Amino acid sequence: MNKILGYFYRALGKFFDLVLTFLIVIVNIAVDLFSAVRRLFLYVISMGGCLIIILLLNPFAWQGLARNKWLSTLIILAIFVPLLGNVSESFLKYIHYMVTEFFYDRADHYLLGKENEFESISGYGRAYWEKKERERIRQEEEKRKRREEEFRERFKDFGGFTWTTFDDFSQFDEFFRQQGYGGFYENQGSYGNNYGGSYGNQSQGGSYGFKDQYESACDTLGVNYNADKYEVKLAYRKMAKKYHPDLNKEDGAKEKFQKINAAYEFLNDSNIEMYKKMSGAN
Repeated sequence: MNKILGYFYRALGKFFDLVLTFLIVIVNIAVDLFSAVRRLFLYVISMGGCLIIILLLNPFAWQGLARNKWLSTLIILAIFVPLLGNVSESFLKYIHYMVTEFFYDRADHYLLGKENEFESISGYGRAYWEKKERERIRQEEEKRKRREEEFRERFKDFGGFTWTTFDDFSQFDEFFRQQGYGGFYENQGSYGNNYGGSYGNQSQGGSYGFKDQYESACDTLGVNYNADKYEVKLAYRKMAKKYHPDLNKEDGAKEKFQKINAAYEFLNDSNIEMYKKMSGAN
């Protein structure tokens, strides 16, 4: 009898596994498809410019759109499917984990004599969110380690200021904080703000355009506007060594060091690529 129940629960688990996996794939395809349609519509609108806006303000255009059921339906789907699809996909993954784990666990109980992890299906639901949280923490930990490696690489060649001076990263972070620059974690991704530079603000409507900010950052590091990332890195190391407050006690060295960091942070790979596309450089 136990084996019959075990095979029954296993069959149910496989059935729901296949059905829910199929639904997740369908939802994912629908989201990708209508997201592409939406991007196409936005591209057409951007190309049309003022003409499209005038047409949209014209009530006759809306009446014509309403009469064209295929086009109006496609526009509605392109707007709502990506939004609702992402929510539905997350919910289906939650249901998939909860249901399949429940039935497979029951099957193992009857076939292999293993104890059920949870008495009710809701327990597997809680386990799902706990698993998601552990995954989030793991990703953040990996991200933190990558940042440590980047920081170690950036400052490893400073005379009298080497990574081996410290037992672990927390000591280095504390030293960095004591020098008046704030903690390493506080400064990640925001050198343009913390170091007084205007770099990194182009996405928020900075005081001047991306091209001017980029060229200003190049001037700060003393590199050509078409310099690649290796030239930028080499120039940064030379400038940072020269103006690091531990090595340069002249007035203004600290501010110059801050500006150099801001410029280097702004001249990342994506911004270098963006500038080359804007300027038509190869």
